[in-house]
Amino acid sequence: MATSLRELSRDRILNEMVRTITPEASNGWKALIVDQDSLRVISACCGMFDIMEEKVTVVEKIDNPRQRLPNLEAIYFLTPTAQSIDLLINDFKKKSSPHYLAIHLFLTSKLPEVEFKKLSASLAVHRIKTFKEINLEFLAIESQSFHFDQNNTLFQLFSPDSIDPTEEQAKIATRLVSLCVSLNECPIIRFSRSHPVSAMIAGFTQEKLDNVMRTVKAFKPNDDRSTLLILDRTQDPLAPLIHEFSYQAMVYDLFDIENDKFSFDTVTNAGATLKKDVLLGETDYMWAGLRHQHIADVSTNLTTRLDEFLKTNQVSQYGQHTGSLKEAGEVVRSLPQYQEMMGKYSVHINLADRASAKFPELEQLAYLEQDLATGEDANGNSPKNVTGRLSNYLSDFSAEKYNKIRLLMMYIISQDGIKEEDRRRLMEMAGISQSEQNAFTNLRYLGVTLMKGAKGKKPISPPKNRKSESGNVPYEVSRYVPVVKDIAENIINETLPSTDFPFVKEEPIARSTNAPVSKVSLKGKSKQPRWADPNVQVEETKYSGSKLIIFVIGGMTFSEMRSIYELSSHYKKNIYIGSTNILLPKKYIDQLLTLKNE
Repeated sequence: MATSLRELSRDRILNEMVRTITPEASNGWKALIVDQDSLRVISACCGMFDIMEEKVTVVEKIDNPRQRLPNLEAIYFLTPTAQSIDLLINDFKKKSSPHYLAIHLFLTSKLPEVEFKKLSASLAVHRIKTFKEINLEFLAIESQSFHFDQNNTLFQLFSPDSIDPTEEQAKIATRLVSLCVSLNECPIIRFSRSHPVSAMIAGFTQEKLDNVMRTVKAFKPNDDRSTLLILDRTQDPLAPLIHEFSYQAMVYDLFDIENDKFSFDTVTNAGATLKKDVLLGETDYMWAGLRHQHIADVSTNLTTRLDEFLKTNQVSQYGQHTGSLKEAGEVVRSLPQYQEMMGKYSVHINLADRASAKFPELEQLAYLEQDLATGEDANGNSPKNVTGRLSNYLSDFSAEKYNKIRLLMMYIISQDGIKEEDRRRLMEMAGISQSEQNAFTNLRYLGVTLMKGAKGKKPISPPKNRKSESGNVPYEVSRYVPVVKDIAENIINETLPSTDFPFVKEEPIARSTNAPVSKVSLKGKSKQPRWADPNVQVEETKYSGSKLIIFVIGGMTFSEMRSIYELSSHYKKNIYIGSTNILLPKKYIDQLLTLKNE
């Protein structure tokens, strides 16, 4: 299995920060003060229990009103911004009434010179017992996925109205370096020529990484150097639009899930309805095992595993197969003696049932989307009657407006533009307003050709050596393979052309590899989910060898994340994917609207 980013980040927070501070006067007890960004870094990989267990009496945000604790030392875990440093200084502006007894300052990245001078000239400097820049400025949201929580990068980096993108580019580079340092890597950096922003950020990252190598003597990176490949959203502007029917992607697309929290109503044994909130994340081993499964397989696997659980625990009154998710839900509610385990089943049975119920209304749309995205039907032939099927859907008054926008954008992208009169006719047919049409026009800033026959920059595509697998596809609605997957697989097999994906520095000497070169399918029949009771120890071999880090500027999709996990499993290689943010379809369209108002 791959080395987990979440575990690595959690261990660094505990071992390099929290556990190193053990004030004798308070028997090891201390306070922890955070800002909004550093709190997100902690929350992505640690539970509050993990922190409190290390003799932390209180965790408080630095911008909130706080009770003075002048007899307690405090860990300040902050991002090195002017605002956070000013708030720290403010806590100690009165020499006679400090907020805390002492300061143990840990910064997520390097403190700028101007802030260092400001801090040095303040009264707070006399209270500082610890000062450390720990290079931890990314959210390790999953074992092999991370992002920077920068949710406006499409505008800041791709809009012609963006005033100065340099600050945002430098921030991304700083955070990429913090990731590399956390992984103990000084990677070979490559980038895509698809858009100038990739080259700029690759250059900034190399510069900052070189500076770390020069100035941080304690940094001893791995000898077997990793590769950091920097891409951007222009590489595949279609991926965020398509309906994906794997469990994780589908529920985040269709339901209102904020900060990974899913809220639903559940019925108790007494018939009462209660509102329940659950977090969707890797702390739930069922979620980790199911998230990349097709929704049809999730339903089957849940009922199968529930049957196995009932049989193993000799629940005699349920000797027969539960059959459907509805029946499974009834079983769960009737077994309060297995409350914890049944609670996990209840969450996923409820969520999978809701998602499955949405499929019939999306089925025909999904077939058309797949035909457009792949350029062929499920049999590998040219799709038939695309224009007619498109017109039928766009003119359907019962179809959701956002789905019409997504489909029409996909049509324009897949056809390399359409005629002006066709565009006007289809927009009118779909009932798309003049202001909404800005989102379509703004696709050009992501390299999309809007007008048929117009001369535009041809998108850079990696070699595709994968044979057609149309005969082996169990789900016709899951045929599309993200471009990021093809790029990653080419770099693994050392077939990614350096003309389109150059090195920031000189190309290294090619190293021999015994890695398999067969292309791995993202389409094949899903296997049983890899979940297991955490109380049962299962020994898994950690992957070794050089790492691969894929970074997508402008947002990554859940389908792209899934594809990286599958490649990692197939090649037994540590592969990670990260981005400025996670990009959901609605958010993508909303951000396209803001790129420029015509």
